[in-house]
Amino acid sequence: MAELDKACCSLPAVTTHDYKPKGSYTEIAGLKTYVTGSASTTRGIIAVYDIFGEIPQTLQGADRIAESVGALVLMPDFFKGKPLPLSLYPADTDEKKKTAMSFMATTANIDVNLVKLDEVVKEGKGKGGYESVKNWGIYGLCWGGKVSILASGADTEFKASGTAHPGLLEVDDVEKLTVPFCCLLSKEDGTPEVVEDFTKALEKSKENYIEKYSSMHHGWMGARASLEDSENLKDYERGYNQLSSFFAKHL
Repeated sequence: MAELDKACCSLPAVTTHDYKPKGSYTEIAGLKTYVTGSASTTRGIIAVYDIFGEIPQTLQGADRIAESVGALVLMPDFFKGKPLPLSLYPADTDEKKKTAMSFMATTANIDVNLVKLDEVVKEGKGKGGYESVKNWGIYGLCWGGKVSILASGADTEFKASGTAHPGLLEVDDVEKLTVPFCCLLSKEDGTPEVVEDFTKALEKSKENYIEKYSSMHHGWMGARASLEDSENLKDYERGYNQLSSFFAKHL
């Protein structure tokens, strides 16, 4: 999947937020992985970042979920230290769009990274210190949301999954879900028609949760989170609280 999500091209990423992460790093399945939360918990969650990689706002979100849920949260660096450059957005030139498309087809290739995710989960489940985790969940932002929903179908390792401002929305993905799914949409995700169909498909199961943040831009909980803005900060906190409550209920 080398397709670019339209919402990803509209605004530059936020780079001014200063945050000191609470976790540490280890290596799982050959990937440098951010680890936060308690290693003695029964709940484990994989966090999948957006195309900009390990941004402070995204790491802070993982810390918030770990603390709120009482979970171990792992954020693998699927891009191996080479995410899409922040300077590339907005993708307002042909050259920038070409670079972004190439990145999506190679480094961020969905199918390739689903295989990597499977390796991370399998090694994480058996890694020394994580044996106490009984139930695993997953959530992703934008690109990571596509990864999380595709990893939540038949024979999934996860008990629950979710996303905020998801990218590349497809109703077929919802119809293949086999676990409860939490979806927090921005005002810029997909076309109105696709969002309507996507929402209706999710609403068929009472275990799913879906909400549209009508005043929030795509990326408000990830790389484009402007936490100096009071409205964005409020909905950033509310969004992570909703994800936390969802995982606390289903894991």
